[in-house]
Amino acid sequence: MKLITKKNEILDSLQVAQFFISTGSTLPLLSNILFDAQDDFLFLSATDMDISVKIKCRVEKVEQAGKTTIPKKIIPLIKEFTDDIIKIETDKNDNTKVVCKKASYKINGLPAEDFPVLQLDEKKLESITIPQKLLKEIISKIYYAALKDTTKRNLNGVYFKFEGKIIEAVATDAHRLAYYKTEVKTGVKSKFDYIIPLKTINEIVKVLSDDETKEITLNFYDKVIEFQMENMDIVSRIIDENYPNYNQVIPKEFNMEASVNKEEFAAAIRRASTITSDKSKIVIIKFEKNKLMIIAQAQDEGEAFEEIDIKYDSEPVEVSYNAAYIMDVLKVIESDTIEIKLISSMNPGIIKGKGNDDFLYIVMPIRK
Repeated sequence: MKLITKKNEILDSLQVAQFFISTGSTLPLLSNILFDAQDDFLFLSATDMDISVKIKCRVEKVEQAGKTTIPKKIIPLIKEFTDDIIKIETDKNDNTKVVCKKASYKINGLPAEDFPVLQLDEKKLESITIPQKLLKEIISKIYYAALKDTTKRNLNGVYFKFEGKIIEAVATDAHRLAYYKTEVKTGVKSKFDYIIPLKTINEIVKVLSDDETKEITLNFYDKVIEFQMENMDIVSRIIDENYPNYNQVIPKEFNMEASVNKEEFAAAIRRASTITSDKSKIVIIKFEKNKLMIIAQAQDEGEAFEEIDIKYDSEPVEVSYNAAYIMDVLKVIESDTIEIKLISSMNPGIIKGKGNDDFLYIVMPIRK
């Protein structure tokens, strides 16, 4: 392999590929990036065997087509080069020479033939194409609510259901649940549901564009899902387990409803949370006629009291929540006014943006 490129042609792609490199594997190849040069394009691939990426980037010239794998240390090296012509050349022993101006580096690689990639050997079931911005919106609104560890594998991911033109997405850690529902222009003929691992979700959201015109195609397989963008393909295994029945968790009727200014509420919760214990972060929220009070207290920490004006005309009620769970959702709601809907102090409550029914956040109270 022999090619000529510029720093700005390949650095961004290399840094994206780095997201997908295995961090804990004992297999040296999984710490490398596959370089495949052909027809004035360089294809970069990386994988940890659960998720893989292939990125297409144009280079100045491919003088000799070929493949090799190069350790990820090439990324900080290229990052430090000035934006001049960079030559990358690999010999038959997979040793790579990187030259920029008067600087020359040799990096030992490994054969491309042994590089493991997630294969799409199974039959593609169906596809759906949606705006990248929409997928980014869905993920950003809910993924923080997924379980962060693998103690319950089915919760360590985001659940997606595709049925007709309707997309539903859910994330939960069993203490709170974030739900998003939307309708797209072109749907699917069959019904598909997948639990996509949180690691995949975290990497996908980094590369999605806010450009209204850019699209992404999701290809459905039995055990994997593929995300195709203009110059990038991502393949991920799915979590092959049952997801909880989230419809049973979402309350349908309420006894109490409040309208609250989001920024006032968020600021008050942030301030009060400084007086909570690091572990539980409990805040007590009291609703009375047209006012809301936030109380926090912790041994050796002190006490906090906040009061804000709201719209509320139901019975007085007091409910305790984890302040971190409340702050998480307030960061993603775009409406200036939020609605808080309750059944009682012991039942799950709903927080949502006023006038927006696409997104719901259900949070369990802390029982004393």
